Amino acid sequence: MFKNEYQGGAFVEIFSAQGKNPGAKWKILGSPSVIWKEFDKEVKSFVFVLEGSSQTNKIQLPKENKQILGLIQRFLVLQIYIPLGQDFSTELLITDLRNIKRRLYLSTVHKELSSTPLHAKIPLFMIKRKIKDSNGERSALL
Repeated sequence: MFKNEYQGGAFVEIFSAQGKNPGAKWKILGSPSVIWKEFDKEVKSFVFVLEGSSQTNKIQLPKENKQILGLIQRFLVLQIYIPLGQDFSTELLITDLRNIKRRLYLSTVHKELSSTPLHAKIPLFMIKRKIKDSNGERSALL
């Protein structure tokens, strides 16, 4: 998808809720009642909301399993809002330039790091809890 696009800048945005049909290139698995796009007043932008089980509700990029993203950036930055007291997990499947596939599973449930050459369970202990947002509501930030 991005293999032939310019990637020499500071970043390449691959996942955004902006535009008329931002999910056209993604495979969205789950009920429309638990995955939706909405305008967030605090960030002054559209965001995607996913609720429920990560086993049944997913967003996959690229849409087709045989497609590749072709990203060459060194860093991946995720901007995620996690409501207070909620667990969070995300799974990243990465294929390197030698076509070796690796799975990274990041979760608030894991207490310690465990890894093999092809798989890693990474605890998200760096999530700050009990932070008040601009509305005085408590939330968690990653």
